[in-house]
Amino acid sequence: SEANFLALSSLVNAGDEVVIVMPNYMQVHGVATALGARVREVWLREERAWTIDLDALAAAVNARTKVVCVCQPNNPTGQILSQAEVQSVVRIADRVGAWILADEVYRGAERSAEESPSFSGRGERIVVTGGLSKVYGLPGLRVGWLVAPRDRIQAAAQIKDYTTIAPATLSEALTEIALERRKPLLERARFL
Repeated sequence: SEANFLALSSLVNAGDEVVIVMPNYMQVHGVATALGARVREVWLREERAWTIDLDALAAAVNARTKVVCVCQPNNPTGQILSQAEVQSVVRIADRVGAWILADEVYRGAERSAEESPSFSGRGERIVVTGGLSKVYGLPGLRVGWLVAPRDRIQAAAQIKDYTTIAPATLSEALTEIALERRKPLLERARFL
């Protein structure tokens, strides 16, 4: 949650346009709205088996779009974007110079043996967020992260000075233990 807040707060100004693939974690919509952004929604539809409508996304993204927000895998549908769909989302955002905010907090909890494709490393204007709350089952640690270009990380860090400043020492120690045991924890999450 905090990583999404920091990412949006470092990217969005009042009057910017934010396109959100819905349904989505409603915090993203709420933060964008609170920042004064105009939110445009592109809905996943049951009749399409919850797959992304890339034509609808392309139609919603325009020269005023500052950020395109996606959740991979999607919350709450569980729908996973394919490699080709991830690349298409990147191309759609790139064509207008928009950022992508990819919330990947559920990555690793897929029901299949393969992890969903990440947006990380697919372009220069991408921020990926993740955390320990969902897949690792450790929401009380309040530990998350964002992967982004250095200037975006620095901008988010300046805002973080006004949120939690730093994680608790115990949270950091338990995070290290969890990440050292990443594989068995991810396997457990797939079967819960």
